[in-house]
Amino acid sequence: MRISDLSRITGASPRMLRHYENAGVLTPQRDPNGYRHYREEDVKTVHDIRCLLASGLSLSEAATLIHIACTAPQNASDQDRDDVLAQLDERTRQLDAGIERLLAEKANLRKLRSDITSAR
Repeated sequence: MRISDLSRITGASPRMLRHYENAGVLTPQRDPNGYRHYREEDVKTVHDIRCLLASGLSLSEAATLIHIACTAPQNASDQDRDDVLAQLDERTRQLDAGIERLLAEKANLRKLRSDITSAR
């Protein structure tokens, strides 16, 4: 598929897809005319990249995770896998802490609203 197709399917702009390619996360084939040609599995890779970026990881961190988890898991050492798992666990802990903080702030806002409403 062409870059426009991958962009439409994933929601990532062609510019972002080229950025992912420059970072080494996507490696499209090239047609004889020089156009990029993406494989079906690149759709999942782009979705994974976007998920990792949305969780707060950098593109270089996402690239490492994608490479070890998806692209070449059989070539990764046990230490590489352990490092990736530790990084994912740490980011999950950070997200959990952020969620807890937001839930507490939400509860405080609801209490404040209730206090204001009951003071009428």
